Amino acid sequence: MDITDATKFTNIFEYNIFLYAIGFMFLSEFIIWIFTASGNKKDRKKSDKGSIWLIILGYWLSIYVSYYLTSAEANKFIGNFILPHVFYYLGILLIIVGTIIRDYSVWTLKKAFTLSVQTTSDQHLIQKGFYRYVRNPAYTGSILSLLGIAFSLRNTFAPIIVLIICILCYGIRIKIEEKALKEQFKQEFENYYKNTYCLFPFIW
Repeated sequence: MDITDATKFTNIFEYNIFLYAIGFMFLSEFIIWIFTASGNKKDRKKSDKGSIWLIILGYWLSIYVSYYLTSAEANKFIGNFILPHVFYYLGILLIIVGTIIRDYSVWTLKKAFTLSVQTTSDQHLIQKGFYRYVRNPAYTGSILSLLGIAFSLRNTFAPIIVLIICILCYGIRIKIEEKALKEQFKQEFENYYKNTYCLFPFIW
């Protein structure tokens, strides 16, 4: 996988825009990891069961698939299915919007945000910002950004495969998270669950 391969794009300007968008996404993720690592780890009940590694695998596998399907190593039959050029711009928009959604969602949770599934005795159920409508908006942002990479590289099959990977990996993670939240907040979470969407309003 070569992220510096400019031949995947119609011109150097579009290649540079893609790099800036990817850079914005990676920088934001790095800051989130630093922010989370510096958080308060006292009095936390861990319920992760290793799902953080599933998320990491899904994240990088999605990026790898998007690149591989446009590489010289990919089957020529698969590689020849290219989306119209407008999908490049859709992809860039999804990368940026998805990153902003994730950043804002993490900022809304502040110290309550963790990379592993954890709860604390003094934790509150956040129901403001995007969390008023969607229970997992930080994951929504990540999925949109990953789909954005796939669309930007314009292979027809990449967005489909990336979506399947995300549904499997994030779906398992969300079940573990929501089980922990249900145990922590009981009826409050049940009511919240009934009045919100999992990832995408009106869809899931």
